[in-house]
Amino acid sequence: MKHVLFATVSLCILAFGAQAQTTSLTQNEGAAAAAPSRMGNTLIRNTSLRDLGFRDGFAFSRLSGEATVYFPVLDEAPMRDGFLSLDFEHGATNGVERFLQVRIGERIAASVGLPEEGGRLSVPVSIRPDDLRGGFVAVTLSYSGGFSEFVCIDERASGDFIQISPDSTLSLTLAADEIDTPWEFNELRPAQIYVQMPQSDQMAGLAAAVRAATLFGAEQGGVRFGTEPVDTSSYVWETGVIALDVTTSGTASEMEVVQEGGKPVLHLRGTDPQIGLWQISSDWAELADAPTSVTGAISGGAFDADALALTDLGADLQARLVASSTQFQVPFQSSDLPVGKTVSEVDLILAAGLDPSGAGATATVYLNDTLLGSRPLAKGEPERVKLSVPSGVVGRDNALRVLIQRQVSSGACREMPQSYPAQVLPGSKLILSEATGGTDQFYQLRQEFESGAQIFVDPDMGLSHSDVLPWLGNVAGTMVPDQAPIIPRNALTDIEAGTPFIILSDTNPGDGDPLITVDGGRIEIRDRAGNVMFDGEALDRLGIVQIVTRNGVHGLWVRPGSGPAPVTSAQTPFVLDRGDVALIAEEGVIVATSTNGSPLIEVVYPDRTNLKQILDQYRPWIVGGLWLALTLIVLAAFQRIYRRRRSSSSTDT
Repeated sequence: MKHVLFATVSLCILAFGAQAQTTSLTQNEGAAAAAPSRMGNTLIRNTSLRDLGFRDGFAFSRLSGEATVYFPVLDEAPMRDGFLSLDFEHGATNGVERFLQVRIGERIAASVGLPEEGGRLSVPVSIRPDDLRGGFVAVTLSYSGGFSEFVCIDERASGDFIQISPDSTLSLTLAADEIDTPWEFNELRPAQIYVQMPQSDQMAGLAAAVRAATLFGAEQGGVRFGTEPVDTSSYVWETGVIALDVTTSGTASEMEVVQEGGKPVLHLRGTDPQIGLWQISSDWAELADAPTSVTGAISGGAFDADALALTDLGADLQARLVASSTQFQVPFQSSDLPVGKTVSEVDLILAAGLDPSGAGATATVYLNDTLLGSRPLAKGEPERVKLSVPSGVVGRDNALRVLIQRQVSSGACREMPQSYPAQVLPGSKLILSEATGGTDQFYQLRQEFESGAQIFVDPDMGLSHSDVLPWLGNVAGTMVPDQAPIIPRNALTDIEAGTPFIILSDTNPGDGDPLITVDGGRIEIRDRAGNVMFDGEALDRLGIVQIVTRNGVHGLWVRPGSGPAPVTSAQTPFVLDRGDVALIAEEGVIVATSTNGSPLIEVVYPDRTNLKQILDQYRPWIVGGLWLALTLIVLAAFQRIYRRRRSSSSTDT
């Protein structure tokens, strides 16, 4: 999982929101929270909800809801000033009183009355230096409302909503010259990274670039590569620059931050500079809180082969107040599991408080939107819930969801429903077992890459490292886990057994024939109906990614296309999940399928003559001939039977 930027959200969907006295804040009254100004050698650092993974923002309805978003910011960040621009759209079908309260940490920063007519609003909120606590700026949004003219309230009749825009942004003014250590650079840098490659092609430089692709989300458009410096004159820090320099002797990795054009740039040099990138993205990152950081090696942690605790996945398991329903979400990837393991069971420890009538709650558990089961929580104390996971549910990207629901009490019209706590307790875990079926899917091969990835770029292609990195970066970003070491190879014969590989070549590097072999003459890619999808120049423009085997080890063969490499973003990520062969282009994955079972495509080589092609070409004649032969055989058989009966009859007479 990517650990560069992350957010934890606590959603508490309440049946009714507690109505309180609030003070409306109009857009004009927000002038005090104006955009931060640039003073001296400062820069503006923007972080949106979209950067934190909220592609669509988030929404509340039914007059209630609460969410806490954690914007990652160092406590020691050299902040001069800042503000939060909260953009949202809202509406309701009835004239209900609705409010949005914004808290920064424990401080109530704004309370907004929402007009009955609905529409779009933007609420600016000032950020203070003391709002930076525990490595985050915690922003809590509370939505509430009610029908003031009625005694009995049914929030379902309001038809209300509030949609928080993913472009809502936290803007901080930072002192650029005080960002002077590799640790501070990595903690404060923008989501977009530019890797400035050395002018000459060197394998250690390629390994560092691939490591940057895996760490910083190249498959989501988070990394660009090039050999020329980028423009750093803008006062908005939109791109973090990492400049690579490979040496032939000295330390493995040395990092320092240099000010260029008013912005910090991370200079990374050494005989194996990828180690430095690994360090600043690992648990050892804070050791790089010095003007110069020298690293010789980094060791990874050990896996528990039988279970994976939810707390180890960074899940938010804090207790939540529930009046109607809430849910806990725990995302994880196949690479979070040990090699050769899959999830066979979910072992949860759940607790839900009882209301005065003694009623508890119900827990419903989903994995990747597959219902695993439901259990009542009626004891008011921790209860263990174990549920089996069917085979085939786990893929590359997974989400465990625990839905907690309470039956809202009815009949008490003068009293608002109260909330009672529920929690997924620490100690909850995923039970692991041996995976079956081998490594015949992309997501399974991603697990194999945990031990490392051998990288080889065939020089016969005539492409420089900066030319192949747009192809290699996307594939490595989606297939190689963050913690996996990158092992560059100078020749195909250097590929060793025991470690999976990624090979960029125009010819098949595997021991057997894959589904698509590009050195066998003209190729046609057809759909199941036999219609030609790609051939000739159109196929040459596409990249081809296939799982192949070499020396008994699975790996990837990437044949770059003559067309543009995939252009990805957070909205259109490059993902290889199911299947073992994929066609890729500028827009990403065109088609991915498995050669086992019933593939989505058929590969035809018109210039080849084999038994299958002969059968396909003359199928109608062959089928007709077989029917004719079968008909003749049946007629001959009946004729023999008829003759025998006539012969028997004449003998009797």
